[in-house]
Amino acid sequence: MKKYRNGCFVGKFLPTHIGHLSVIDKALTECEHLTVVLAEDMERSKNLCKKANFPYFPPQKRLDWMKKHYKNYNNIDFVFFDEHGIIPSDLETWSKKFKAQIKNIDAKYADESYRFLNEKYFPECTFVPIDRDKINIHGTDIRENHENIKYMIEEGKDDVLEKINKIDEKF
Repeated sequence: MKKYRNGCFVGKFLPTHIGHLSVIDKALTECEHLTVVLAEDMERSKNLCKKANFPYFPPQKRLDWMKKHYKNYNNIDFVFFDEHGIIPSDLETWSKKFKAQIKNIDAKYADESYRFLNEKYFPECTFVPIDRDKINIHGTDIRENHENIKYMIEEGKDDVLEKINKIDEKF
């Protein structure tokens, strides 16, 4: 029997990389079912990508990469959570909207900086800390240094490289 019935892992996955995959893989060993939630305000994410001269891919495309990667698993779901209209610091509104969409979660995987948020707004869930630096790569590292694309999910690399080549051709 696994530790948790319904686990959850939330991220922008901008882009999805091996650090994300390591958390998902760990959660799959500990949860009967896992929900991976791509949460973002698309306009904010587009601006992050634009500032880094990195191609923006809509949530469904990034979710498709992960669905393809985990196609042999029947205990994982991938969903989009739209943060548009929520002020980033308004965690109460965020958590209420989240709970209305994502139900029956009993474990939330996140790095230690989210412990307070989880304990305050999700007291019914076990907080499962992850070490973001165990695999020391982050989405920002990839967006800002294209050499780090090698750490991306395999299913998305070709899409990203194709768009980056088109961006480079413009200059």
